[in-house]
Amino acid sequence: HQQHHIHHHITATTKTNEIQPSSIITMTAKQIITPVLRAASLHVRSSNLSPTLSKSAAAYLSSTTTTTTTAGGVVHTLPDLPYDYAALEPSVSAETMEIHHSKHHNTYVTNLNVAMEKLDAAVSKGDAGAIIGLQGALKFNGGGHLNHTLFWENLCPKGESVVPSGGALKDAVEARWSG
Repeated sequence: HQQHHIHHHITATTKTNEIQPSSIITMTAKQIITPVLRAASLHVRSSNLSPTLSKSAAAYLSSTTTTTTTAGGVVHTLPDLPYDYAALEPSVSAETMEIHHSKHHNTYVTNLNVAMEKLDAAVSKGDAGAIIGLQGALKFNGGGHLNHTLFWENLCPKGESVVPSGGALKDAVEARWSG
């Protein structure tokens, strides 16, 4: 599958808080998601993640599944699968894939868009209580959308997967599934 790269700008500040020219950092989804998942598995608060990592994760989500409206707002969209619903049979049925993608994942997308609309309204009104109150919905639905987007990208039909050429992962795969 195509490897997604994240491009974002980081501005460095000096001791006098003067903004220095931005540098472009390129990160793969793996470089962003692995530390985030590790932090989540250890129940680390997102506020303890580096700002660079948090911004990169947000950039990944935004760059892969959004469109901008004429009013300048962002609308998250359900990504198309890179394969047909039946492509993973017999391991995963077409019906399961269709329900999981078109209903379950789409619910995260729909609810994320609703939360984003409410956030825009709260910000416009300067309603700090409403802004804070939306954090759970934004994290839950944004995280569900991001996780499912990565999930689809990491599945492929039989015969299209690539086994590493060496190392511990290859040894484990061969030990488990070789005849």
